[in-house]
Amino acid sequence: MSDRLKELQRQQALAKAQAEALEREIAREMGATVPPPAAAPVPSVVPAPGGGEAHADQLIEQYSQKQRPIHDQVRSGCLVYFFAAFALVGLGLVALYFYGHH
Repeated sequence: MSDRLKELQRQQALAKAQAEALEREIAREMGATVPPPAAAPVPSVVPAPGGGEAHADQLIEQYSQKQRPIHDQVRSGCLVYFFAAFALVGLGLVALYFYGHH
């Protein structure tokens, strides 16, 4: 039996169990006698072949945030603006010095 067939049968058993639970709830709300739940065995979950956990880890790594925290980004941005303004003031003073002596 193929893995896909096993998975489809497991999903079918789960769907039947859910449908039976809904029928019991509907019967209970209507005041009818509630049939006992069927003891149909639900197949256990079989991990996907090929390392499903490794695939999950790869997806988590792919979509995980690799940026620095916003606090660090703001701090570095402020420092860049501060030094840029400081350089502009310095260039302005140098320009005034040369303009005044000529």
